[in-house]
Amino acid sequence: MRLDRHRRVHLTGSFTAGLTAREISDRCKQNIATVHLHLKNREKYDPEFFAKHTAALEARGPHRITTKWRKRLNEAQEYYATHGRLPRRTGNPEEHSLAEWVAEQRRLFERNELPQAKIVLLYPLPGWNINAQTQEREIRWRNRLSLLVDFVNTEHRMPRYRTYATEEEHLLGVWLHNQHQRRSESRLELWKLKALNEAVLDWRSRN
Repeated sequence: MRLDRHRRVHLTGSFTAGLTAREISDRCKQNIATVHLHLKNREKYDPEFFAKHTAALEARGPHRITTKWRKRLNEAQEYYATHGRLPRRTGNPEEHSLAEWVAEQRRLFERNELPQAKIVLLYPLPGWNINAQTQEREIRWRNRLSLLVDFVNTEHRMPRYRTYATEEEHLLGVWLHNQHQRRSESRLELWKLKALNEAVLDWRSRN
């Protein structure tokens, strides 16, 4: 089976990060023979390819990938696929335990103590390396954007923070005013600017 370019790049990066061929096969859901063939072909272009893998594999040390660690990762991914979010400490004991595991991976990552092999495996899990408080703020921001879209679709205008008709409009107007200020001061994150532009085409209008 021929691998597409994205999978070839991911496979190569995983191997030089210290993952074994079996781990890559399990992770990418590719036949191990296909993985071995790609690795063998890659060596033709990079004579140090296997040496890099060996060095990274030896460097995994105390934070090596264990069966238990992989099991927890699979549980976290299944939880996200089912609930559309990472587990929270405020959930039931099982969810709390899983949230603690994800938080520990984040702490190790922030301290530069998480090996590259684990980072590669964690990469498909959205938001695993983002601080929980930051995630909550982003969720609130997206919720406020959704309310803005509903308001514009219903009222056919932007919410006002001065001559407002309701307290709900006032809250939205203040929020939108803050987005204008942050944009003018180049403090509005690019993803937020993009989200606003896509959700409300003329949100910059101050009518």
